[in-house]
Amino acid sequence: MSAPSIYQDLNYQDSNVYSVLEDVPRKQQQPSRNVPTLQEKEEEAKAVQKRTNRVAKDLEKKLRFWRIIAGSLSLLIIFIIILVVAIFFTQSPSCTYCPSNWIYHSGNCYFFSIDSLDWTASRDNCRRMDSQLAVIKNRDEETFIDLTGQGPTWIGLSKAQNGSWIWEDGTLLGDSFWQYGEPNNNGGMENCVEFFTVFYNSSGWNDSQCRLPKRSLCKRPAGVLSA
Repeated sequence: MSAPSIYQDLNYQDSNVYSVLEDVPRKQQQPSRNVPTLQEKEEEAKAVQKRTNRVAKDLEKKLRFWRIIAGSLSLLIIFIIILVVAIFFTQSPSCTYCPSNWIYHSGNCYFFSIDSLDWTASRDNCRRMDSQLAVIKNRDEETFIDLTGQGPTWIGLSKAQNGSWIWEDGTLLGDSFWQYGEPNNNGGMENCVEFFTVFYNSSGWNDSQCRLPKRSLCKRPAGVLSA
């Protein structure tokens, strides 16, 4: 009775072994779910390429923007450098000057004489100093002379033969700063002009006789010293 039982057990075990061996190739033939197919790989590659292209385009836009900013800043810096250099070379390296005992004002030098001479001698004295009796053409200059002058002072204004008032530089009288009631040609011989202050509260021009000795005011352009 025991022999058939052993035989059956062996047959049963053999059948289990064969079934296991038959299942092995069948399992190996089935593709793994974790391994992508060729089509999936191609689609993934295309997706990656699209993302790469999009990132590249965004980067190119940003680089273009910053290149524009950098270019603008460079131009601004160059402009500032040129401006600073221009200011330096036009202003810093030079300065105006006047000879000793002359007074500087608004690009000109002025000399108030100590000696009193007639108008013609005063004119000639200014010419010897490379200047001329002062030509006064604006209120600023008039105020400057009023504040710095002392007493009656010849200026470069005289009467021509035709009766016109003419400056030493050859120009006709334009704006004038006569004292009240002047010129009055008192005595018919007042052909030269002096700067005159009355009681320290009224100043202006007065026609006077050219032969009278007075102090004078010479004027010349200020010189330039290069640094």
